[in-house]
Amino acid sequence: MSVLTLDLLRHGDAEDDGCYRGRTDSALTALGERQMLAYAAANPGWQRVLCSPLRRCAEPARQIAQRLTLECAEDARLLELDFGRWDGRPYAQVWQQEQAAVLAFWQDPDANPPPGGESLANFRARLDSLQRCLQQRLQAGNDAHVLLLTHGGVVRALLGSLLGMEARHWSQLRIDTASLSRIRLGQDGAHRWCEVAFMNRIMAGG
Repeated sequence: MSVLTLDLLRHGDAEDDGCYRGRTDSALTALGERQMLAYAAANPGWQRVLCSPLRRCAEPARQIAQRLTLECAEDARLLELDFGRWDGRPYAQVWQQEQAAVLAFWQDPDANPPPGGESLANFRARLDSLQRCLQQRLQAGNDAHVLLLTHGGVVRALLGSLLGMEARHWSQLRIDTASLSRIRLGQDGAHRWCEVAFMNRIMAGG
C-alpha cells in the first residue's frame, strides 16, 4: 500500500491585510517571517517542499528548505485564486461598489467567478493536476511526505474537495495564517482512499 502525506501550510501574516490578496504579491510582515521560521525548527518527515511562486510563500519555503536541507521548487498550480479586478482591493471597497457580484460569487462561485478572474473549474483542474503528479512520483518511489507552502484558498479547496463539500461551503473551513493541515492519499491495490489527519494547527513560537 502506498500513502502520500501532504502537509498544507498557509503562509504567515502578510501585508495588505483586509484585501483580496489573490495574485497580489504581498510580502510577509515581521510576524509572518517569525511564524514561518518556527516550522523549520522540527521536520516531521518532509522530503521535499513545493510552494506558490508568490513571495509570501516562496521566500519562507526557500528558508525552510535550506534549514532542513530539502529540495524546494515553485509550482504555479499552488497559486491563490485569481480575483480579477478585485485583486489587491480592500474587501470593504469591493463590497460597497460591487455588492451583487460579491454575493453571487460567495453563494455560487462555480457559476459566478470574480469579474475578470479565474473560474473554479480552472482552479480545481490545476489542483487536481498537482495531486496526480505527486501521486505518480510516489508510485515511482519518490516523495511520500511533501510540504506545500501555499494560500488559504488553495488549502480550503484541497480539503473541501476531499471532504466532498460544494465550493460555496469551502469558506466555512477555518484556515488561519501560518496554520498547518494534513491530508493523506492512499492506494491499496485498485482501491484509493483519502483522509484529513488534522486541520488549522498552529506551530508554537510565532
